[in-house]
Amino acid sequence: MQWLMKRWLILGLSVLPLTALADAQPADAGAGVAAAEPAPAATFSILEYQIVGNTVLSNLAIEQAVYPHLGEKKSVTDVEQARQALEKAYHDAGYLTVLVDIPEQEVKSGLVRLKVTEATVDRLKVSGSRYYSLGWIRQHTPALAEGSVPYFPDVQKQLTDLARTPDRQVVPVLRAGRAPGTVEVDLQVKDKLPLHGSLEANNRYGANTTPGRLVGTLRYDNLWQRQHSLSLSYQVAPEKPQESNVLSATYVIPGADGQAYALYAVRSRSNVAAVSGFTSLGMGNFYGLRWITPLRSRGERYNHTLSLGVDYKNSLESVLGGADTANAINTSITYVPYMIQYAGTLREGKALTQFDIAANFHLRGSRNNDQDFANKRYLASANYFYLRGDVQHTQPLGQWSVYTKMSGQVASGPLISNEQFSAGGADSVRGYLEAEALGDDGVQGTLELHTPSLFNPATSGLGQVYALAFMDGAWLSVMSPLPSQQSVFLLSSAGLGLRVQGFKGFQFGLDWARPFKSLTYTQADSSRIHARLLYEF
Repeated sequence: MQWLMKRWLILGLSVLPLTALADAQPADAGAGVAAAEPAPAATFSILEYQIVGNTVLSNLAIEQAVYPHLGEKKSVTDVEQARQALEKAYHDAGYLTVLVDIPEQEVKSGLVRLKVTEATVDRLKVSGSRYYSLGWIRQHTPALAEGSVPYFPDVQKQLTDLARTPDRQVVPVLRAGRAPGTVEVDLQVKDKLPLHGSLEANNRYGANTTPGRLVGTLRYDNLWQRQHSLSLSYQVAPEKPQESNVLSATYVIPGADGQAYALYAVRSRSNVAAVSGFTSLGMGNFYGLRWITPLRSRGERYNHTLSLGVDYKNSLESVLGGADTANAINTSITYVPYMIQYAGTLREGKALTQFDIAANFHLRGSRNNDQDFANKRYLASANYFYLRGDVQHTQPLGQWSVYTKMSGQVASGPLISNEQFSAGGADSVRGYLEAEALGDDGVQGTLELHTPSLFNPATSGLGQVYALAFMDGAWLSVMSPLPSQQSVFLLSSAGLGLRVQGFKGFQFGLDWARPFKSLTYTQADSSRIHARLLYEF
């Protein structure tokens, strides 16, 4: 773009000269007369700057840029400073391809002209993409449309949106265009097949089930060449598939301005012994719709979103007395709850805070009446409401770090088991079975101290390997309990763990936990190991 950087300064002398030359004194070679000192630069009045070629910058911004360079006894230097100030105003406003020149002119009546060259996009090329539509990428970069003056805040935002998928990188390259006053933009794409999957083996299990779960997931992130995403997941208890057999699907449609629409479906089938001599059939079909929209960002440190959702839950459950299927108690229920969620992320240097709070509710008469809920839970109402929140924070301490997490729920009244707050398990209070305790209200907290990486990731090839020490705890309360029902649950534990992340697609987690409070299936001061092995591609 050298031609754009060339400057001309050819000023006429017929009325008010911008440059004055002193008369040259002939040198007397024999006498050795010293050369005369150059005459001072001529000055002149500048009463107005006439800006030629502007279409994108406001009059106010132009006036603020050139106003300090108006007045009497000005020189060529002041004109150059005005040119620089105006060009900087364009660049600060986001128009980086705009240049300002001083054209050849005669200064009359204090009027100086500045010529603005708003370099437009002569040609937009997209190259290098194998798995993503070139036309789709072009369509989603309107700030670089041919014939437009690029507004770089919009350019940056659109390129950032294109880079949200880890399977695609877009690098813009600007060159001088075929015609003077234009630029050519080449969007160079590096992409890979947007197919991802994972396989996980862990030793999680709930009460009266066999240890161990296998989870497989497959996801494709560019259906129809429109960046639609479809993922399928299957979870099973390998020893007894009838204990846990869950198939789920999620479909995500990207919208305008970072919005997204998500649909999900879950088919759950299980046959779990709840108490001695009785079997609970935990089966159901669940469907949901979510709308997620980013809210106006408050700087680069804080981002937040709003989500609205509706679900269709068809819980097919019954309780059998031993092998007597004729006397089964039907506790099935179908209902349509709603949710509103606000979530945020705050970054302060290397510190990271994430939180969300969601209102979940069901309206009487929208699908079921109170009797349907009461059949499933004593005094449960179809007109329920509860708030559920979660906050987690990672704070570096030199090479070490501290991780804290707290989640909780507050309900308006007794809830059916599908909506209760659960505690216990690998992602909750370690040392206990998965969801060993349920309550209408509850709070759970975690505190972890992480060591520095035990090996150098650059030389060991093991990725991040670190140890941790943790403490977990939870309190849950059951509203309007039955006479034989426990109303308050306390869970607490501590232990040590190890994490391996980023080793050729593998992740490994191992925790040893010692619970301090006894529950139905866990004794205080016992030990439990939580293990997880995950491979991703």
